[in-house]
Amino acid sequence: MQQSRREFLSWFSAVGGCFVLTAWPHARAVLAGGDPSQGNYLFPQGVASADPQADAIVVWTRVIPLDRGERDVSLKVQFSRDREFRESLLDSELSASAEYDYTVRVFVDGLEPDRWYYYRFIAPDGTLSRIGRTRTAPAPDAMRPLNVAVFSCQHYSDGFFSAYRRLMIDNDSAPQDRKIDVILHLGDFIYEFPEVDLYKADGTLVDVRNPDGSQRIVDPLPSGGPDGNVRKAETVDDFRHLYRTYLLDRDLQEARASFPFIHTWDDHELINDCWQGFVLEESIHQRRMDANQAWFEYIPAALTRAAPGSAGYHLARDFEPAEVEEGAITDLDDHFLVREPNNLAAIHSIGITRSLRWGNLVEIFLPDERSFRGQRGVDASLLTGSLAPYPLWPMHPETISTLNAGRFANDGKPPETIQYQGKTIDNPRKDAPLGSMLGTRQKEWLKTSLKNSDVAWKVLCNSTPMLRFGLDVSFREGEPEAGLLWTDSWDGYPVERTELMEFLLEEKLTNVVSLTGDRHAHFAGMIYDDFDAEKPRPVIPEFACASTSAGCRAKVHALEIQHDPALKPLFLSIKDRNGEKDVMLPTLNAWLLFGAEAARALHETGEAEAAMAAAKPQINPHLSYADTDAYGYLIARYLPDQMEVEFVTIPEPLSDPGTAGPRVERRVSYSIGRWEAGSEPKLSDPAVIGKPPLCGLKRA
Repeated sequence: MQQSRREFLSWFSAVGGCFVLTAWPHARAVLAGGDPSQGNYLFPQGVASADPQADAIVVWTRVIPLDRGERDVSLKVQFSRDREFRESLLDSELSASAEYDYTVRVFVDGLEPDRWYYYRFIAPDGTLSRIGRTRTAPAPDAMRPLNVAVFSCQHYSDGFFSAYRRLMIDNDSAPQDRKIDVILHLGDFIYEFPEVDLYKADGTLVDVRNPDGSQRIVDPLPSGGPDGNVRKAETVDDFRHLYRTYLLDRDLQEARASFPFIHTWDDHELINDCWQGFVLEESIHQRRMDANQAWFEYIPAALTRAAPGSAGYHLARDFEPAEVEEGAITDLDDHFLVREPNNLAAIHSIGITRSLRWGNLVEIFLPDERSFRGQRGVDASLLTGSLAPYPLWPMHPETISTLNAGRFANDGKPPETIQYQGKTIDNPRKDAPLGSMLGTRQKEWLKTSLKNSDVAWKVLCNSTPMLRFGLDVSFREGEPEAGLLWTDSWDGYPVERTELMEFLLEEKLTNVVSLTGDRHAHFAGMIYDDFDAEKPRPVIPEFACASTSAGCRAKVHALEIQHDPALKPLFLSIKDRNGEKDVMLPTLNAWLLFGAEAARALHETGEAEAAMAAAKPQINPHLSYADTDAYGYLIARYLPDQMEVEFVTIPEPLSDPGTAGPRVERRVSYSIGRWEAGSEPKLSDPAVIGKPPLCGLKRA
């Protein structure tokens, strides 16, 4: 449904801290503000823009009065075609309220398509914000190439956000046709736990320090946090505190001022492994309400207005608070939606499901993969009490599929028992609904939107990967070559993953590509229709970016699997050199691409040649690239006839590299041409600049 501008005005302007303004058709002379470093007001989190449309953009800032008794702050917002603001297209009044933590969101329409603009905010005494730069999308019928940088998973205490600095440095020297148009952030913008004991994989602590010698940590939460070893955000003030702190990072703030962002969320904007208004079996409805409010206040997005030309119907909506109490997991529909009123009120307090169009070339689809998902395939009763909720070791895919299907397994005749880690146990999901990732309504939206979209490339933005990550545990009796461990992603929802891939095949929908993050590693590969079929078919490619700063996958899971000394060295091998444990090899690369014996040979010898001599060619044939000790981002370039992807890997960002930025350890590039119905997508062989990832590439 495309609403009228009058309807949009009435809805958006009714939300606190939200304003709709129209640019003047002709620029006018404007009086500049004062010194940005002087005055009675501050803009400590900078400025940002988001969700470019052909005629509009959302801009954002946060202002704080030094006199904290001031409840509302009058602001001006200005738009110009030039950075010096010699003439202005907009010079309008608005106000920032303490009720919304002095944040404002301004939807500016009446803009021209496919051009850069500059904007700034001015406080009552003339204090200036920093200048922001943003751009609009091309006209709906334009075949304008798109260059998008993809980021995810930034933990403030784990390290610096210097990957953004690397991007900006490279962008300054890039040819015009390869400069970045927009940054796509796929979630875990913040982490709900401010404190972290950052360990090396050998168990020694890492101490991350700012250039002035102070420790890079988040100050204590306003609420004090619940009892326990790790404090986690609970209240809206806690979540606001995290966003304020993260946005003090120089490089993140500079990136937000330099490019428009497109955002979705994952779990750490609320709490690890959350689903709907729950974590495991615990109700967190009020916490979800508070997290939603803080996300809305600090993450700009065009939610209430459907982007012109977008496919399907409109599900997104701006935040609206509601009174909630904690509730139980009751009244489930067939897709595991908990229809208990408090849960529905919490998850429907905001809607971020939307799509954005880049001319006639690309449409970007942003489903919400947390608010409507059911429980994953591994029942909570089967998860361990380790650092994160995982099985003791990788599980058989058939068991997870059975659990995920619930009462619909085996054509509605679910087994009474399942095999779990060498034992026969009662099936805890034999009476449960299907564990859906998307929920009924959102899944229908995604199918309808993909089918109706008429662009050349359809980009599915997954906050968790759709790729299967099979871990070879066949050296244990009765265990598979593709055991599954990370079931909070689509590996825990295999029934719906197969349903969506079969839908694409049946509807002859091609040139769909998945971009994702979450796994704290770089990956490239193909999503199959059914990974367990006798002859699985590749349907769409997926590219997963590494984390910005959160601990890399090989290191994190080597710590989390310490209860199993046989598996730990298959994630990360720690070697002594001159009596010190300072040589760490990401054996997980070899384990994922070539099997357990290859990873063990790499651990024992430290030699890639020994690993390849023990490789199994049948291991995860859909995976082409695994870089599990990487940090960085990826760049996706969309052209009329092909897509190009460049993975950029930087060192672990434990120190501030300053304006020089971090060095690049490697760039790994792929391309994929458009494909027709009846044919299969094919990845090119990788091109590598720099040191290749150890046992991390599988060539055709």
